[in-house]
Amino acid sequence: MADYKYDVAFSFLGRDESLAVELNDLLQDRLKTFLYSKRQEEVAGTDGERTFNSVFGEQSRAVAVLYRDGWGQTPWTRIEETAIRNRAYEHGYDFVKFIPLDKDASVPRWLPRTQLWIGLEQWGIRGAASVIEARVQELGGEPRGEAIEDRAVRLEREQQFQARRRDFLKSEQGVTASVDAFEALRLELERQISSVKATAPSISLDLKAGRSELVVRGLSDALGIYWKYRWTNSLDGAALEVSLWTGHPPFTGVMHFEKPKQLSAMRFTFDLLPTGPAWVSTGDERAYTIEGLATAILKFYMDHAT
Repeated sequence: MADYKYDVAFSFLGRDESLAVELNDLLQDRLKTFLYSKRQEEVAGTDGERTFNSVFGEQSRAVAVLYRDGWGQTPWTRIEETAIRNRAYEHGYDFVKFIPLDKDASVPRWLPRTQLWIGLEQWGIRGAASVIEARVQELGGEPRGEAIEDRAVRLEREQQFQARRRDFLKSEQGVTASVDAFEALRLELERQISSVKATAPSISLDLKAGRSELVVRGLSDALGIYWKYRWTNSLDGAALEVSLWTGHPPFTGVMHFEKPKQLSAMRFTFDLLPTGPAWVSTGDERAYTIEGLATAILKFYMDHAT
């Protein structure tokens, strides 16, 4: 069995470093990881191309690629791609896992169709970390304890992030970001509803929009979507409520001859994660992109409307 220096190495574009750091933090207490920004001392003073070829081609038991358009085209990711492909030519692709990050999930054309990739939208960040750890173990890796120095650095980073998060949630910047995110959600719902109409013409959904409220109709019941916040400089107590109603949901300016009845609901908060602002479910704490949340809302409507 090969003696690997690292259990898993991360390959990513610079814009995705925060996500790579979050994944690394979830794994480094059990696995020996290689994250360039954390291993600069090891790489400094060496031949960079030779070092990265060795890390991704020989020294790492597994490789996790945070993939989006442009990966493999920058100087460093081009070296990493070459090392991965050369290794796969000799030993197959079992050692590498791709995590697509673009809106329209895709992986390189050269990756065999039989090679499964990790859907971040489906698995979430913690689920992705679990899949990577499981793959390392399948390849013969054994979890280990975390060095006290690594734990101290991780704790410091966690504390610094929590301070930034608290400042964000109690700021005009945070409230403004939430309002912008609600508007982006409206636009994405409109896009997906248009797509539904084009694909299934008999499912004639329509969207009514207000300042902080949306209504989706077209099935026997209707869906209300409400972004509720009390302050202009704090997200304390703010929530996105998605609820199914008989009759027309509550909406500014709409008169009800018969009081609508709420049937079921979902609730989300707007939060700051290490990867950036996101909508987070209060039920399972799952984080959603704008596209993912719009999809979840429309699926909820179609699954629960009578």
